[in-house]
Amino acid sequence: YMRNREKSPSNIKSMPVFHDDKIYLTLGGDIWWGKRTSWLKCVDALNGNEIWSYPMNDHCCATPAVWNNLVFVGDTNGEFHCVDAITGQHYWTHELKGDIWASALVADDKVYIGTRRGEFYVFEASKTKKLLYSIRFDSKINATAVAANGLLYVATMEYLYAISNK
Repeated sequence: YMRNREKSPSNIKSMPVFHDDKIYLTLGGDIWWGKRTSWLKCVDALNGNEIWSYPMNDHCCATPAVWNNLVFVGDTNGEFHCVDAITGQHYWTHELKGDIWASALVADDKVYIGTRRGEFYVFEASKTKKLLYSIRFDSKINATAVAANGLLYVATMEYLYAISNK
């Protein structure tokens, strides 16, 4: 079998996001083959041309969250990125405790993201990094948090939590 980490297969494990005639997606890297390079890319949905490419240091399983001209995405190296949706300019990166398989959720001007170490983080949805909260749950978080009816739902590998701001 192939052992060359630079030439191993690249793939797309996340859902592309269509927004303002652009497609945002993560690709490259491969968890099982060991290729440790991936990218967040922005592609013109009308002609298929790449608009910009933002390199990441590890695999990426997460679907990008696009909001207010910002893109938020985590990688399996535990780095959570904020990038300009128009230019691909890097605004900030935050090192989280644990690799990220879940996609970020943007709701109520906040960004929510969980890790496979059970850590859950809440950032201000802004081009300036501001960590608002972090908490440790009982087990791995592989799923994207969901906001509905005034509650935030966080699924770990053990339990489903419904969180209220009251």
